[in-house]
Amino acid sequence: MIDSKMVKHSIPADGAVLNVFELAAQPNSPVMLFVHGYRANAHWWDEVVTAFAGNYRIIVPEFSGMGQSTWRDSYDQRQGTRDLIAVMQALDLVVDVAVAHSWGGHQTVGLCREYPERIRQLVLVDSFFMVGPDYDIPAGAAIGNTRVYVNKDEAILRFRTSPRQPIPERRRTALAAASLCEVEGGWSWAYDPKLPLLDPSDDDEELLRDLSIPCDFILAGLGGVVSLERAQATAQLSRCRSLIVFEDAHHHLMLECPERLAECVRGLILD
Repeated sequence: MIDSKMVKHSIPADGAVLNVFELAAQPNSPVMLFVHGYRANAHWWDEVVTAFAGNYRIIVPEFSGMGQSTWRDSYDQRQGTRDLIAVMQALDLVVDVAVAHSWGGHQTVGLCREYPERIRQLVLVDSFFMVGPDYDIPAGAAIGNTRVYVNKDEAILRFRTSPRQPIPERRRTALAAASLCEVEGGWSWAYDPKLPLLDPSDDDEELLRDLSIPCDFILAGLGGVVSLERAQATAQLSRCRSLIVFEDAHHHLMLECPERLAECVRGLILD
């Protein structure tokens, strides 16, 4: 779980209230921003965060409609970027390293376009962009699971990631428990079932070309979300310094191999 020393911020953002975790460090420590993916939450990063605790001021926001952030009446494909902008402004952040997973990477590139002077570098982790060949577009996330479980233990037992993948059981059950919220009649997953289906954007090439900060891309070789060809096209358009492939890893790398991912990120950090 995210360290108990984490401070929680409640940040207003266009009518919603965002939950943001912060783990402080010594004054003037560099800042790391960890950004989760779609229908996920801050706890996806629990075991990666611990690798950097003490040396960095760590910020882990939760998008509106996800985690402990409040829900909206409606969402659009750029809402995540606006949420991140609200966090940057409220905490007056200058980020040394932003690490963003999946859909969160797409939203963070939008943030970097708005605030290139406030983000020193970006690490994208298996993030999908509408570039290159179209034949490998994934089917997209299914409609949100609205099932209510009377028994919390049953809900934890049923928890799976999307897409499904192997995760150590200890880690799976801890994440499941952190991803539940109490609702009328029992327990359900901590995301808004009204979150829209993900639609590929036709301006992603322009978005990536506009990226003006150093960037690296980490690809999950067995992820099934981003093909090698699409990752190469993404890396080329964004002028990535490196494209690193975890050949034997699935989409949610931070759950499957957090130590390895943290060590990789550590090796990418600019001096």
